[in-house]
Amino acid sequence: MLLCLFFLFSCGGPRATTQAELPYNRLIKNAEAEIRIGNYLAAAKNYQKAYNQKPRKKDVLFKAAELYTRVRDYKKAADAYQLLEADEQNWPLLGLQYGRALKQDGRYEQARRQLGLFRESYNGADRTIVTEIINNELAGIRLAQSGIAGQEAVDIDRPGRGINTSAEEFGPVAVAGDQLFFTSTAGGQSRLYQSRLRAREWTKATVPPGFPVIAEGGFGTGSFSADGQVFFFTICSGLTGEDATNRCDIFRGERSMSGGWTQPVVLGPAVNMPGSNNAFPAVVTDAEGRHLLYFASDRPGGRGGLDLYSSFQQDPNDPLSFASPVNLGSIVNTVSDEVTPTYDVGEGKLYFSSNGHPGFGGLDVFRSVGGPGVFSAVENLGEPINSAADDYGLSLAVGSGRAYLTSNRAYEEEKRNTTESDIYTLNFRAGRARLKAIIYDNTTGSELGGSEVALFEFSPEGGAKELERRIFPTGVYDFELRPAGKYRVVISRDGYQSAEYQVETSATGSSLYGQPVLLRRNISGNSSQGARPTVEVVDLERVETPTRTEPQETTIVTPSLPGPPPEPASAPKNIDPVAYRIQISAERSFNATDGRFESVRAFGNLRSEPIPGKLLQRITVGYFTDSDAAKSALQRVQLNGFSSAFAVRYDNGKRFGMIRL
Repeated sequence: MLLCLFFLFSCGGPRATTQAELPYNRLIKNAEAEIRIGNYLAAAKNYQKAYNQKPRKKDVLFKAAELYTRVRDYKKAADAYQLLEADEQNWPLLGLQYGRALKQDGRYEQARRQLGLFRESYNGADRTIVTEIINNELAGIRLAQSGIAGQEAVDIDRPGRGINTSAEEFGPVAVAGDQLFFTSTAGGQSRLYQSRLRAREWTKATVPPGFPVIAEGGFGTGSFSADGQVFFFTICSGLTGEDATNRCDIFRGERSMSGGWTQPVVLGPAVNMPGSNNAFPAVVTDAEGRHLLYFASDRPGGRGGLDLYSSFQQDPNDPLSFASPVNLGSIVNTVSDEVTPTYDVGEGKLYFSSNGHPGFGGLDVFRSVGGPGVFSAVENLGEPINSAADDYGLSLAVGSGRAYLTSNRAYEEEKRNTTESDIYTLNFRAGRARLKAIIYDNTTGSELGGSEVALFEFSPEGGAKELERRIFPTGVYDFELRPAGKYRVVISRDGYQSAEYQVETSATGSSLYGQPVLLRRNISGNSSQGARPTVEVVDLERVETPTRTEPQETTIVTPSLPGPPPEPASAPKNIDPVAYRIQISAERSFNATDGRFESVRAFGNLRSEPIPGKLLQRITVGYFTDSDAAKSALQRVQLNGFSSAFAVRYDNGKRFGMIRL
């Protein structure tokens, strides 16, 4: 069940303990032993090797396929299911299992054909419900193939080692725009961790000081009250083994202003119904301090699997006085699973994940407007929030334009597998505006920390009001703006001439604003205070799509690259609606004369692009307006020493992202 996916107490990690030449019987015993300790990936590999020795043992291959599915290795699962023939007695739902594995591996057309064939041939007693499930999967494939994107423009990124590890990270809780609580199985036990965003990097995750030790079981996911003092969270039993089940209950704890924590108290039987699993709490606080709790439960009376419920605290003076939960109804809940709810009070929207509504893969993120008992039709949030893998646990950092998400998707060259979950950051650009850029020393080209940046807003009458003034420890400065606004940005630092420029945001508040600034040293040695601002800036928009005017070329300051500006890249004078480049690597620095790139120069100009929020650059080559030409170039680039290269699409000069040609 899905509780295994989230809490991972019975889902094994990649601990390979087999040898290639072990005999068949030994491989089977190894697989059974690995299952008993919950190491399902190693068990699957043992079964796979046993089948390779005796290909007539189809039941062994089926066990391997189911275990690959359990650890979310969709490709290996689909490849194993493909070798099996229909067997109504031993594996009656083989066609559905195979089709789902193909879908979550992103092979949509193959999945569509397989699911369609199985729907026509299946005649089991549960044909009606199986047909409903297949129709839902097919609707999700049509949705994915339609290329639907979310209504908002969203930038998605995978934080580095400060948060994500080779273990499982999930359940993000946005405490503020720069502080995150989350769950990790690093160290072999599921525990609560915290990290802060400092100078564009997340600090190394640590256990919150004073948080109670969970001696039995493991920590699941949690949610803070509006004042940040009450924390509702899940603890699961953590039993492992082939026949083990997880029992999950919701607890309540408090933390003081000094950071101390109380011992957790389990909520009563109204919320934690005996014999059922109750998890993924999300809390909303009313004006009187009472809590409305959303959560998931598989209790009797639901539509199927895990359903979403709400329960209201009846007595503001009794923190455990929750009423009997109310099912959120058939608009939200399906015959499959609905999990990880969160409620945006300001917008009146419920966000949750489900594998019962039409989606791109397994779990997708959805939203519905309304409240308990009155919800509108659900809406799939589209790409890039959703993918062919499982996407869940959306957490909104209120007022920051940011959110956090759990996903086991593969992510560029940083993460190739789908067998582990990581936390991703989302930056919603539509409807919000943000000022962010970097200050450089004009002489050295290095980032210049310690500068004071003042933000002024112009009124319709023409006057300017100071909104905020801050000193930034690094060269990066960052402010939130409002749509349809006009601003003045003033940068000053001792020993340098002041600089200023103006920014005007669009009515829709879309995209990122700001200009990299090169501060000139004050030769006279006087303080910059009171000096007339002198500014040399480079337009950020030119970083993505630099233009060229013969015979001179535009100089580009790469925000993520310290030191002197790199050599300019080139692009066609006229931007094509759709174009392709080949990304060959991601590196901290780029030297166009490096001999490593000699083998690919024939395919076009080399270009470096900054990766937002990281001290890395994407290195790309070529420029193609025809997908077949790009595909041919990609194959040749891969054969010339860059086997991990991939194609990137640009729409109207803006990077769309990695694609499969």
